[in-house]
Amino acid sequence: MSHLKSRLLGLVILIVFAGLGYYNWQQLIGKGQYSLKIAAFTPLGILGGIFLILFPGMGGKPETTKEKLIVMMVLVIGMAAGVVNVYLMNPDFFGR
Repeated sequence: MSHLKSRLLGLVILIVFAGLGYYNWQQLIGKGQYSLKIAAFTPLGILGGIFLILFPGMGGKPETTKEKLIVMMVLVIGMAAGVVNVYLMNPDFFGR
């Protein structure tokens, strides 16, 4: 119960970014255009929301080296997922 606010924030972040991702894909399918920024950062937001739900005590500024490494790994994985999402939305963006 002590981490309820962190988990609710994680849930809100997850829902908002999932909604943005859904909207962006619908724009691509329907109108043939999409937002590059939303495509790149949606997976990071979704992963961050899931991370905050699963580990609510890790919310806030990381203080130990272990916490900093964990947060950096989440950031790197989220950005890699963003690159994959952009590639799936527009392979020509990468010169293919």
